Amino acid sequence: MDFKGAKKYILDRLEQELNPNLFYHGVHHTIDVYEVSIKIAELENLNQEEKIIINTAALYHDAGFLFEYQDNERLAVRLVKEMLPSFGYNKKQMQAISEIVLSTKVQARPTSLLQKIMSDADSDYLGREDNLKIADSLYQELGENGFSFTDKEWNEMQIMFLTQHKYHTRSSISLRSEKKQDYLRHLKGLEI
Repeated sequence: MDFKGAKKYILDRLEQELNPNLFYHGVHHTIDVYEVSIKIAELENLNQEEKIIINTAALYHDAGFLFEYQDNERLAVRLVKEMLPSFGYNKKQMQAISEIVLSTKVQARPTSLLQKIMSDADSDYLGREDNLKIADSLYQELGENGFSFTDKEWNEMQIMFLTQHKYHTRSSISLRSEKKQDYLRHLKGLEI
């Protein structure tokens, strides 16, 4: 597998072709999720091939935004299947990457360890210091893409999401759960 080539290809495309109104789902988000996936994969003791698969999935998970805003995961999978053979990925590896990408859908329930790592990496910011800033970028992006909410509606949506959200890996539970609960308490405190 030519992981470096696959990485350069997708980061170049995201950098050059993503709509500038993707304030949350921009290339910066992909890089953030990729870097977190490296960290979690290490903490979860993945082998080298598993690390390459999860890291590739992290780089490609939002590639569907190159084509359209909704149903982007399906389009990311299409790109995975079109492009990764040219970087030496086999069918089994592409299938695993595709399943990981599809596990990032909002209502998806990750089942494998790699899907759980991806889910945790994608929502890592919820348990970090920069959670408010990142949530604000999502709010702005949704508004720009036809999903506008009042501040009260947005706050209620975040509370509902955070109440239902769970980290899946031991690593993320340990590293992020406490700060995520602080964020939830903060949002509930705004409901006056």
